[in-house]
Amino acid sequence: MTFFSSSVLLLSEGGFNPLAIDPSATALTLLTFLLLLFILGKFAWKPILDAVESREQRIEDAIKAAEEDRATAQVTLDEYKERVSGVEGEVAALREKARAEGESMRADIVKKAEGEASALTEKAQKDIDLAKTQALEEIRGEAVNLGLAIASKVVDKAVESEDHRRLAEQVVAEVGSVQGGKD
Repeated sequence: MTFFSSSVLLLSEGGFNPLAIDPSATALTLLTFLLLLFILGKFAWKPILDAVESREQRIEDAIKAAEEDRATAQVTLDEYKERVSGVEGEVAALREKARAEGESMRADIVKKAEGEASALTEKAQKDIDLAKTQALEEIRGEAVNLGLAIASKVVDKAVESEDHRRLAEQVVAEVGSVQGGKD
């Protein structure tokens, strides 16, 4: 026998009819459903709803915290950018100040070196003039001595020392005026 033929047989004999309503089975099903609904409502739905609400609250709190952290990070980033731009400005100012100080030091060193060179040149010129004057004095002295030696040989007599002196001064004066005109 097949399934279809056995179902037809049951229906014809007054057996199980799926479309037939049995009031006691319906009442039992309804009572079981209500009891299950009460038990689930009392013990399962409330904890499940509380867990879902708790989870939703944690998610909302996490989102708020993430938004606050993002805002804080943005503020920190803005401050960092301001500091970096400020530091770049300070570095540029320091670089410019160092360049200006270096230029000033260079100018001071050049000025000092020029002053020292000028002072050395003046000192050298004075030393040259002094040496020239001393050399002329020595030459004059030698000229006087030579003149006296020649004069005493020519005159062949000894002139007194007072006369020597007077004659020497006269010769030096004449030689000095001739030399002074040649300078």
